[in-house]
Amino acid sequence: MEILTPEAIEAFLASQARRGIAPASLEAYRRNLAKLLEFLPEEKRLTAETGRAWKAQMESQGISPRSVNSRLSALSSLCEYLGRREFQTHDFAQEEEVLQPELTRAEYLRLRQAARALDKERVYLLIKVLGGAGLRIQELSQLTAEAVEAGTVELRYHNGRCSRVLHIPGELREELLSYVRREGIAKGPVFRTAAGAPIARTYAVKLLQSVSEAARVEAEKATPRCLWNMYRATRETILSNIQVLADQAYDRMLAEEQRAAGWNTPPDRRETCRAYVL
Repeated sequence: MEILTPEAIEAFLASQARRGIAPASLEAYRRNLAKLLEFLPEEKRLTAETGRAWKAQMESQGISPRSVNSRLSALSSLCEYLGRREFQTHDFAQEEEVLQPELTRAEYLRLRQAARALDKERVYLLIKVLGGAGLRIQELSQLTAEAVEAGTVELRYHNGRCSRVLHIPGELREELLSYVRREGIAKGPVFRTAAGAPIARTYAVKLLQSVSEAARVEAEKATPRCLWNMYRATRETILSNIQVLADQAYDRMLAEEQRAAGWNTPPDRRETCRAYVL
């Protein structure tokens, strides 16, 4: 049993801010946990049944599955912070699959070209970071001036439980270095507001869509999600092609070994086998 207080929620939010969670995400946490506080009985006790009971109430109120899951996710993150994993819920609502419009590689290049033609360097870099380097929008705040200098950034996600290292491609790193030096950004997030805070997801979308018309790309495709899907699809295609080439090379090696040392190959038809390096 755990008593939930507004002070505990603020302490949790402060811990998430220290982890580099974006301001927009922190606000979402604050709204969701305020809803949780309203739901809890008068004594404000968290238990192992809280998540299940809250989910049932939200579904009875007709709240969308996405909103239900967002609130339950906030509850699970809070329980992780409090050290009460036994209170976490894994019984999320079933969401209907939403088909995302597909951004092609040619459209991606047109977005970059349009940003360059319109002299929107920050938009150009944002497009390239999300679509070329494969940075997720929720990780954008972790792309700092220090990371650009180093050429790599250790990205943490799932509330810090998981991480991956992103190597910034050389050409992109040079462009980012030039940008941060001209903008006087010595440390902290590259994509920031005038006050130095990381830009919000909604503002990132606004920036991307500011060049969509000039690029002749539908605004629905000029989004972080579509850029990420295009990046992932491109990588999967390349890896698939590599696998095909590896399979073909292996088949050629087996055929050559068969000609050199097959059981039924006559001695006079046996060949010297070359070593293949895969």
